[in-house]
Amino acid sequence: MTQSTTQTKAKRRKMTIEDALRWAIRDELPKRRQDQPIKGPTPPSMHAMWRAGVFGGPIDNWSREPGMPLAMGDPHPDAITIEAHLQVLSETLKRAATGSAVCPLDLTAYPVQVALRGKASLDVMISTAIDATPAWIMTGAIRRPPEVCGGIEVEPVMSANGKITLWRTVHTPYGTGPDGKPWFTSHDEIASSKGDSRDTGLFCKLNYTRTGVEVLEEQLRYAYWHAALVYLVPALQFLTSVEVLPPKVPIAPWMEPEQEERAPLPNMRPARQVDLQNRRPAGRRAAPMRASPVRKIDPRDWAQPGERSA
Repeated sequence: MTQSTTQTKAKRRKMTIEDALRWAIRDELPKRRQDQPIKGPTPPSMHAMWRAGVFGGPIDNWSREPGMPLAMGDPHPDAITIEAHLQVLSETLKRAATGSAVCPLDLTAYPVQVALRGKASLDVMISTAIDATPAWIMTGAIRRPPEVCGGIEVEPVMSANGKITLWRTVHTPYGTGPDGKPWFTSHDEIASSKGDSRDTGLFCKLNYTRTGVEVLEEQLRYAYWHAALVYLVPALQFLTSVEVLPPKVPIAPWMEPEQEERAPLPNMRPARQVDLQNRRPAGRRAAPMRASPVRKIDPRDWAQPGERSA
């Protein structure tokens, strides 16, 4: 009888890259205790009571998230591996932001609307987004990912009385040109009289509450953060206990179609038929119980056994 020495390989649990980063950064790495006691500039001969008062009071020497007692053990080896890859990526992105290294992230698949930048420098905006990507990886793992709030937003200019101010363009004759055609100068003035429906020259001025530069900054920030998650997926395929899956967040939420509000389905159950003639009116007492049709016993004639008459 032979005995097999082959050991079954432990099954790895599947986690998206967002869940893997959250598990490593928030749940495992805080178990590592590297707190060192704070030493003040006091001679060693000073009493401990006076040594505690050098800083003006007690100091909480905590550099980690609370709730990780010593009994929970050390961080998982896979979490330490994830931290090492994050550190290498962060250092590479920091050098790429200054131009001393090539950015390893690929943004060819991201429909970033670079035309919204206006006169702003695209290179400066890209450099700023690359420099902030490591911080957003940590923020997305602990709290929430970068948000993309939508497109450009405008609002009409309001007057002092809280109403929309209407303007009219006034054209004034200003001589004639060399070809004999009349010249005009134009300026805008507040329309004191609104005119009627034939007055098509009225307009209101707008304030941009969200400019194109702000929209592009949000899209670049989200695109580089998402590209960093995609970059980490193949690098973390050799973990022992976790199988890292691609990110579940969309690649470009600003291009996703808005979900339409669906109307509730109609009630297909048949209507309840109510007999209005025989329905008991509200506020009246119920009718007394009728005699049993089987034994012909009237409950109103019931009495105690000792009080019954023969």
